[in-house]
Amino acid sequence: MALGRTHTIALEGVSARIVTVEANVGPGLPGIHMVGLGDAAVTESRDRIRTAVANSSLSWPKTKIVVSMSPASLRKSGSHFDLPTAVAVLAAGAPETRDRLLESVLVGELGLDGTVRSVSGVLPALLAARQHGFTHAVIPPGNADEATLVEGLVVHTAATLVEAWNWATGAAGLPRATGSVPARCRKVPDFADLAGQPEARLAAEVAAAGGHHMLLLGPPGSGKSMIAARLPGILPPLTPAQSLEATAVHSVAGRGQVMTQAPFIDPHHSITRAALLGGGSGVPRPGAVSLAHHGVLFLDEVSEIPAAILDGLRTPLEDGHIRLIRARREVIFPARLQLILAANPCRCAAEDPARCRCRSRDRSTYLGNISGPLRDRLDIVATTSATGAVLGTGDDEPSSRIAERVAQARERAQARWRMTNAMMDPHELRRHHPADEAGMAMLGALLSDGGLTQRGVDRSLKLAWTLADLDGAVSPDLGHVARALDLREGA
Repeated sequence: MALGRTHTIALEGVSARIVTVEANVGPGLPGIHMVGLGDAAVTESRDRIRTAVANSSLSWPKTKIVVSMSPASLRKSGSHFDLPTAVAVLAAGAPETRDRLLESVLVGELGLDGTVRSVSGVLPALLAARQHGFTHAVIPPGNADEATLVEGLVVHTAATLVEAWNWATGAAGLPRATGSVPARCRKVPDFADLAGQPEARLAAEVAAAGGHHMLLLGPPGSGKSMIAARLPGILPPLTPAQSLEATAVHSVAGRGQVMTQAPFIDPHHSITRAALLGGGSGVPRPGAVSLAHHGVLFLDEVSEIPAAILDGLRTPLEDGHIRLIRARREVIFPARLQLILAANPCRCAAEDPARCRCRSRDRSTYLGNISGPLRDRLDIVATTSATGAVLGTGDDEPSSRIAERVAQARERAQARWRMTNAMMDPHELRRHHPADEAGMAMLGALLSDGGLTQRGVDRSLKLAWTLADLDGAVSPDLGHVARALDLREGA
């Protein structure tokens, strides 16, 4: 009997656990038996692997093969087990590969012709390999970009099974992963192309400066979606740590692009709860709230989204992550996002409020799917108007100039408490960083009269700090508090 051993990973949210793949080749009827709690993609890989080995002109053992993946209690899912399984089977008859494979992690799907195809979750795999002391990793060439974010690990790319096997035996080397980090992930529209809407433009600037959630109200064609789409263009670029976290989420979701700017996720209003929050059968997948981590989640036509789905946003907005439990397994996905909602003011969506055909009761209940607790978490309400042009000639203030003010405001908040104003602990804020006496008196009066909840007071104070940062003030005064209250009410 002969035993081959390789190492790979199993995904758990945006993290990964090391999995040992052992292949025992011994007496018995020819065939391959796989154990270790693998899903359909893993068990069906037997035929893929055998065909890939044969088409690569490598020798497949003509005896009984038992492949074990441990820890056995951990559910394995995905096609990235193909490459480590094939190499483990081949290594059973090649003891010279033992030392090299002992210090390496392998991931990759095999095509029937022996090519190594891209897979999801490569970045978490590389991070787990480094954390557990591995020195080398072999990944598909299509995932090379993700390797640029990981230091302290020698990452190779193998285009075919033959290349990976020759590397394992020492017969040939493998190229180092040399991906590229784009300067910008996508082209973001500019605020210079948006004319008019001064109140909504200011609201977007304040939201960007403090990381505040916002609701945009206005008739169709008034520029709500245009404003939301331009928001990432005035946000600061992601820090290396933020880029690593955001890219890890997108890697698990099968989007291998390196994130260097704030993600912008804008799903259709028919989105399901699982697609919004994450989930799915088998291994949970990240939802829109996690794909928008360190970026913007834009929900247009929010009045069409059921309240039960929208209310699921409350926990990730407060905690910055979402906890999913599937089949007795708990998975945590990050969800530190900026939420932007957009809706018509009423069902008839008349351009002129004087021509609205809706009854007053219908108008008041139109956005009833936005519950009170969720509405309380929206720091800013901005109204857009259909009057006047919304498409400019490029002469209006560009995003670059707005981004400079946003960056300066964020730098002040970062120097003060190492985070955005929206993330600041409310108890710490009230106790040690209040507004001036008149401003706090105004907030206290509104709390006593029932005009604001305690959460509303806390968020108004955070908003006042953002306004003070934009003004370059040392701390918020009565004027900043009053403007913050106006922004919360859409005045």
